[in-house]
Amino acid sequence: MMNKNNAYFEELKRIGHEWEAARIERKARKQQIIDTLGWESDELKAWYEEDAAAKFPFEQGVSKAYRAWATSISRKEDELEMDDFLWEREVTDFVETLRKAGIKTFVYTNQSTAVMENLHQFAAAGCTMEGLCTITRQECRWGDEEPTKVMGIRFSLD
Repeated sequence: MMNKNNAYFEELKRIGHEWEAARIERKARKQQIIDTLGWESDELKAWYEEDAAAKFPFEQGVSKAYRAWATSISRKEDELEMDDFLWEREVTDFVETLRKAGIKTFVYTNQSTAVMENLHQFAAAGCTMEGLCTITRQECRWGDEEPTKVMGIRFSLD
Protein backbone atom coordinates (compact mmCIF):
# COMPACT_ATOMS: atom_id res chain seq x y z
CA MET A 1 0.00 0.00 0.00
CA MET A 2 1.13 3.57 -0.67
CA ASN A 3 2.78 5.50 2.13
CA LYS A 4 0.19 7.62 3.94
CA ASN A 5 2.95 9.76 5.45
CA ASN A 6 4.25 11.83 2.56
CA ALA A 7 5.77 15.00 4.02
CA TYR A 8 5.46 16.94 0.77
CA PHE A 9 1.76 16.21 0.32
CA GLU A 10 1.11 16.80 4.02
CA GLU A 11 2.67 20.26 3.65
CA LEU A 12 0.47 20.99 0.63
CA LYS A 13 -2.53 19.91 2.72
CA ARG A 14 -1.49 22.21 5.57
CA ILE A 15 -1.07 25.19 3.23
CA GLY A 16 -4.41 24.47 1.55
CA HIS A 17 -6.20 24.28 4.90
CA GLU A 18 -4.64 27.58 6.01
CA TRP A 19 -5.76 29.22 2.77
CA GLU A 20 -9.29 27.87 3.21
CA ALA A 21 -9.46 29.13 6.81
CA ALA A 22 -8.31 32.58 5.64
CA ARG A 23 -10.94 32.50 2.86
CA ILE A 24 -13.69 31.74 5.38
CA GLU A 25 -12.43 34.56 7.60
CA ARG A 26 -12.38 36.99 4.64
CA LYS A 27 -15.93 36.00 3.73
CA ALA A 28 -17.12 36.62 7.30
CA ARG A 29 -15.32 39.98 7.32
CA LYS A 30 -17.05 40.92 4.06
CA GLN A 31 -20.44 40.26 5.59
CA GLN A 32 -19.48 42.27 8.67
CA ILE A 33 -18.43 45.20 6.45
CA ILE A 34 -21.70 45.01 4.52
CA ASP A 35 -23.76 44.80 7.72
CA THR A 36 -22.00 47.69 9.47
CA LEU A 37 -20.76 50.00 6.70
CA GLY A 38 -22.86 49.10 3.68
CA TRP A 39 -22.37 48.09 0.05
CA GLU A 40 -20.90 51.42 -1.05
CA SER A 41 -18.21 51.68 1.64
CA ASP A 42 -14.52 52.15 0.92
CA GLU A 43 -13.84 49.23 3.25
CA LEU A 44 -15.86 46.90 1.03
CA LYS A 45 -14.03 48.15 -2.06
CA ALA A 46 -10.73 47.43 -0.27
CA TRP A 47 -12.05 43.99 0.71
CA TYR A 48 -12.74 43.16 -2.96
CA GLU A 49 -9.15 44.11 -3.85
CA GLU A 50 -7.79 42.00 -1.00
CA ASP A 51 -9.96 39.04 -1.99
CA ALA A 52 -8.90 39.28 -5.64
CA ALA A 53 -5.25 39.20 -4.54
CA ALA A 54 -5.79 36.12 -2.35
CA LYS A 55 -5.29 33.52 -5.07
CA PHE A 56 -5.36 29.83 -4.24
CA PRO A 57 -1.72 28.86 -3.50
CA PHE A 58 -1.46 26.02 -6.03
CA GLU A 59 -1.90 25.60 -9.74
CA GLN A 60 -4.48 23.03 -10.88
CA GLY A 61 -1.82 20.45 -11.78
CA VAL A 62 -0.51 20.56 -8.21
CA SER A 63 -4.04 20.21 -6.84
CA LYS A 64 -4.75 17.24 -9.11
CA ALA A 65 -1.52 15.54 -7.99
CA TYR A 66 -2.51 16.00 -4.36
CA ARG A 67 -6.05 14.71 -4.99
CA ALA A 68 -4.67 11.68 -6.86
CA TRP A 69 -2.42 10.88 -3.89
CA ALA A 70 -5.18 11.40 -1.30
CA THR A 71 -7.67 9.36 -3.31
CA SER A 72 -5.15 6.56 -3.83
CA ILE A 73 -4.56 6.46 -0.07
CA SER A 74 -8.29 6.34 0.67
CA ARG A 75 -8.77 3.54 -1.86
CA LYS A 76 -5.90 1.55 -0.30
CA GLU A 77 -3.98 1.40 -3.57
CA ASP A 78 -0.39 0.24 -3.88
CA GLU A 79 0.48 2.97 -6.39
CA LEU A 80 -0.68 6.46 -7.13
CA GLU A 81 -3.61 6.33 -9.55
CA MET A 82 -4.50 9.28 -11.75
CA ASP A 83 -8.02 8.86 -13.07
CA ASP A 84 -8.68 12.48 -13.98
CA PHE A 85 -7.96 14.19 -17.29
CA LEU A 86 -5.19 16.79 -17.23
CA TRP A 87 -5.36 19.89 -19.39
CA GLU A 88 -2.15 20.71 -21.24
CA ARG A 89 -1.41 23.61 -18.86
CA GLU A 90 -1.65 21.22 -15.85
CA VAL A 91 0.63 18.36 -16.92
CA THR A 92 4.01 19.90 -16.05
CA ASP A 93 2.85 20.97 -12.57
CA PHE A 94 1.29 17.55 -12.00
CA VAL A 95 4.48 15.68 -12.94
CA GLU A 96 6.78 18.06 -11.03
CA THR A 97 4.61 17.76 -7.92
CA LEU A 98 4.83 13.96 -8.02
CA ARG A 99 8.61 14.22 -8.38
CA LYS A 100 8.89 16.63 -5.44
CA ALA A 101 6.76 14.22 -3.39
CA GLY A 102 9.15 11.37 -4.18
CA ILE A 103 6.63 9.43 -6.25
CA LYS A 104 8.45 7.18 -8.74
CA THR A 105 5.52 5.78 -10.72
CA PHE A 106 1.86 6.42 -11.30
CA VAL A 107 -0.91 4.57 -13.08
CA TYR A 108 -3.05 6.56 -15.49
CA THR A 109 -6.59 5.16 -15.65
CA ASN A 110 -8.52 8.01 -17.25
CA GLN A 111 -10.87 6.82 -19.99
CA SER A 112 -11.84 10.09 -21.64
CA THR A 113 -11.68 10.58 -25.38
CA ALA A 114 -8.63 12.82 -24.94
CA VAL A 115 -6.38 10.22 -23.30
CA MET A 116 -3.97 10.28 -26.25
CA GLU A 117 -3.24 13.96 -25.57
CA ASN A 118 -2.24 13.21 -21.98
CA LEU A 119 -0.05 10.28 -23.01
CA HIS A 120 1.98 12.51 -25.30
CA GLN A 121 2.07 15.31 -22.71
CA PHE A 122 3.41 12.90 -20.06
CA ALA A 123 6.17 11.88 -22.47
CA ALA A 124 6.98 15.54 -23.15
CA ALA A 125 7.22 16.11 -19.38
CA GLY A 126 9.85 13.36 -19.12
CA CYS A 127 7.68 10.42 -18.08
CA THR A 128 8.26 6.97 -19.52
CA MET A 129 5.35 4.70 -20.38
CA GLU A 130 6.18 1.33 -18.83
CA GLY A 131 3.14 -0.46 -20.19
CA LEU A 132 -0.34 -1.68 -19.55
CA CYS A 133 -1.29 -2.81 -16.06
CA THR A 134 -4.24 -3.59 -13.83
CA ILE A 135 -4.51 -2.14 -10.36
CA THR A 136 -6.78 -2.97 -7.45
CA ARG A 137 -8.67 -0.35 -5.50
CA GLN A 138 -11.03 -0.52 -2.57
CA GLU A 139 -14.04 1.62 -3.46
CA CYS A 140 -16.47 2.93 -0.88
CA ARG A 141 -19.75 1.61 -2.23
CA TRP A 142 -22.83 0.78 -0.28
CA GLY A 143 -22.15 -2.61 1.26
CA ASP A 144 -19.61 -3.56 -1.43
CA GLU A 145 -16.37 -4.67 0.18
CA GLU A 146 -14.93 -6.36 -2.90
CA PRO A 147 -11.87 -4.72 -4.46
CA THR A 148 -12.25 -3.34 -7.97
CA LYS A 149 -9.81 -4.13 -10.78
CA VAL A 150 -8.99 -1.14 -12.98
CA MET A 151 -7.04 -1.12 -16.25
CA GLY A 152 -4.38 1.53 -16.68
CA ILE A 153 -1.01 2.52 -18.07
CA ARG A 154 1.98 2.71 -15.70
CA PHE A 155 4.37 5.65 -16.08
CA SER A 156 7.70 6.16 -14.41
CA LEU A 157 8.86 9.64 -13.50
CA ASP A 158 12.44 9.52 -14.79
